[in-house]
Parts: sequence; structure tokens; C-alpha cells
Amino acid sequence: MFRVFPFLAAAFLAIPLVEIALFIIVGGRIGALATILIVIATGITGATVVSYQGLAVVQTLQKDLAEGRLPVMAVVEGFLLLAAALLLITPGFATDAIGFSLALPPVRRWIAAQLRGSGRIRAVFTSEAAEGRAHWHGGTGARDGYGPIIEGEILDTDRTGRDAPDRK
Repeated sequence: MFRVFPFLAAAFLAIPLVEIALFIIVGGRIGALATILIVIATGITGATVVSYQGLAVVQTLQKDLAEGRLPVMAVVEGFLLLAAALLLITPGFATDAIGFSLALPPVRRWIAAQLRGSGRIRAVFTSEAAEGRAHWHGGTGARDGYGPIIEGEILDTDRTGRDAPDRK
């Protein structure tokens, strides 16, 4: 089982050290002012790219929902895009490189497919019925705390209890 905390702890220690080293190296070669301007420019460019990509992900999500499909991949890509945005607004060259990589749709799709294929992603969506009861969509197997799934037939009735006419 993958442990997240040790990975995050190592990342929080390593990333600032790598960024400081890169600032020193780049600043020594092109100067401090140019280094600062590059970091600001990559932040602005990254924010612009991520905003356009975010709109595309939202459109995909809406299309999936309109077609009655679970938007699992769109949601995962949305989270990856959020990670890209956070990395791009963090000053630094390494975080910008990772952030720009995550902003590329083919890279996001590949990572999302890897996550989905690993079995680490499970989606269960709910919607409210007219009477306020939840309807479950997606996922596999029994939901924790909800017992077994029972298959049955649904009879559509109107509020008086009579069979509703066929809707076409």
C-alpha cells in the first residue's frame, strides 16, 4: 500500500532545496533581475494556460454529464489541472516545469489513465429524487455501510398510487 505521508514529507523537504539551488545557478548565469522576471513571466503564462485548460475540462465534464456518463476522467484531469495551477503559482523553475507538464492535456490524460488503471480511483455519484431519496450511480460492489445491492424492477406511479401513463 502506498503511504502518502512519507512521500509528502520528502517532497516538502526536497522541493525548496532544489528550487534554491536552481535560483542560485540561474541567477549566477543570467543575473538576479532576469531570474526574477522569468519566474514572474512563467507564473503569468502558467495561470493563463491553466485557465484555458480548465475551461476545456469543465466542458468535457458537462458533456459527459449531459450524455449520462460518469465524468471520472474529467474530474481526475481537473484535480491534476489544479495541481498544475498550484505548482505554476509557486515560484521556482522545477515546480514550473512540473506544472507546465501537468498543464499539457496528453500528460494529464496519461496520468489519469494510469491512476484509473491502478484501481486507486473509485467513483460514486449521487443525485436527489423528487421525494428526497438518494440515487446511487457508479462505483462497483456494495457501498460501505449500505449493505448488498438488490436488483429489482421499478414501477413508475403518479402521486395517487396509480400506474403512470407511458411517457414517450
